Amino acid sequence: MTLLVPSDLYNCWFSVPVSTPHIEVDYETMNALMQKLPQGYAIPDPVSMVIMNEKD
Repeated sequence: MTLLVPSDLYNCWFSVPVSTPHIEVDYETMNALMQKLPQGYAIPDPVSMVIMNEKD
């Protein structure tokens, strides 16, 4: 049986999270992936965000 949960539960993976409560994801798959990612993982990573937000 597949348990679907709101994708917002995984917003911690994104440097700039966007709420999408209407999108549901497979709980078991997402949690298995979450366990394999390094602690503090974010897309894009915080260092890249600083570089992208720098003014020339």
